[in-house]
Amino acid sequence: MWLRPFTNTHARGRPLPLRDLRLAVGFFAGCLILYVLGGPRVMGGDLPVWRAVLPVLVLCTATAFRSTVPLVAVAVGTLTVGVQMAAGGGLGPLLVYTDLLYAAALYGAPWLCRVLQYGTVAATVAATVALVLIGDRSEGVTSGVLIALVLISPVWTAVLIRNHKERADAERQRAAQIDRLAELDRKTVLQTERTRMARELHDLVANHLSAIAIHSSAVLSLTEAQREKDGTAGEDPVLQALSVIRENSVQGLAEMRRMVVLLRSDRGVADDWDRPQLNALGALVEQARPAADAAALTLHTDLPESFPEVSSVIEVTAYRIVQEALTNVLKHASAGRVRICCRAGAEQLTISVDSPLARPDGRARQRPVEQLMTGAGAGLAGMSERAALVGGSFDAGPDRTAPGRWRVRAVLPLAQNP
Repeated sequence: MWLRPFTNTHARGRPLPLRDLRLAVGFFAGCLILYVLGGPRVMGGDLPVWRAVLPVLVLCTATAFRSTVPLVAVAVGTLTVGVQMAAGGGLGPLLVYTDLLYAAALYGAPWLCRVLQYGTVAATVAATVALVLIGDRSEGVTSGVLIALVLISPVWTAVLIRNHKERADAERQRAAQIDRLAELDRKTVLQTERTRMARELHDLVANHLSAIAIHSSAVLSLTEAQREKDGTAGEDPVLQALSVIRENSVQGLAEMRRMVVLLRSDRGVADDWDRPQLNALGALVEQARPAADAAALTLHTDLPESFPEVSSVIEVTAYRIVQEALTNVLKHASAGRVRICCRAGAEQLTISVDSPLARPDGRARQRPVEQLMTGAGAGLAGMSERAALVGGSFDAGPDRTAPGRWRVRAVLPLAQNP
């Protein structure tokens, strides 16, 4: 394992220089304690105090730069310990020097780590052989083991930790790469599905809306031309209904095309998206009034003259809830009075639409084509989801305070992050 080539990826996790400074101060204080407790032999033989303390001070100063400039720190430490050993040795400097070797192997460049691996082994072997040849064999081997503990063990410990950091960093990079690939796949699948939905909307729904708009316009043109030719005056309810159909189909077609553009776009929202506004609720009710009159429904509004400044998300949510509630009223409600109320407070916006309950057997004017448009609760589910997405609440059902009435109520918070 110690022959493995390293990369310098550990630098991102190196200790702070302040931590090295604290470690240097701690080493120096520990050596002084050893000197007081163990006497001069612990620090450097029978040398004077200043000569015994000076190498420790140099080594501790090098420790303060162990992670920032490990090559300089270990070079200074090696030179200092060599001089100290030649002058008489001592335990304190050796202890500090082991940390310098450890830090150089851990924080140094890859080549420095390899040099320390080979160099400490070679120095230990050479010193052991020399001691065995010069002195007693058993003492030489014992001294060789001690030298190995001082030189080889800190370097190899650092190599093990460095290898672990290398593997952990490689695994993190691999996991991040897998996450990026998964995100790209997810975006690709999502964009493909959005494109498919846009294509289906354009080819099916938009074409049907275009056909409705074209045919209603053609019938209106022919009928108006015939009435001018015959000199017939007065408003025809059928023509009024056709005008409403044409206006709604044209508006629905425009919104459908904008939705297609939004689905095909890879952005969150389209720049040219025409967002509904709360101030347009009155116009929305007026647009539905002809259809309500034809269904014997009387629309009454209770809207403020001006709405406060709210986020675009709240505006779209409130507008769509009122729009869907009116659509349900025109589909299901019995003849009678419909009340649309909107109250804007300091912290929330309250919307309520109450109408007569539908007859148990359905409206008599409902035709089979209209039965296909009644849905299966998708409108209520959509309104509830819109309210929940902005942190609001929604409920719909028979009004307990007014028997025979159906009420839709939504409360939307104004203080929310769009």
